[in-house]
Amino acid sequence: MLMHEGKRASLFQRLRRWVTNQVIQEVPGDIALCEFDCRKQQCTTKEWATCERRVSGASGELKPPSLLTRGASPQ
Repeated sequence: MLMHEGKRASLFQRLRRWVTNQVIQEVPGDIALCEFDCRKQQCTTKEWATCERRVSGASGELKPPSLLTRGASPQ
């Protein structure tokens, strides 16, 4: 009986993992800033390649100052 319940749980876990992978996907780091924190709906290839915010990682505007100045003395 326990073996049967274990197989059922394993099947459920595999099914759940498959459904999750179909619905939720990781956004690659190089486009995450554009995907979640940019006001523009869409960019041309040239705009994306030369985007100052994306290239500079938004210059730390999304990170707290303590993470940006790690090891530096306060001004």
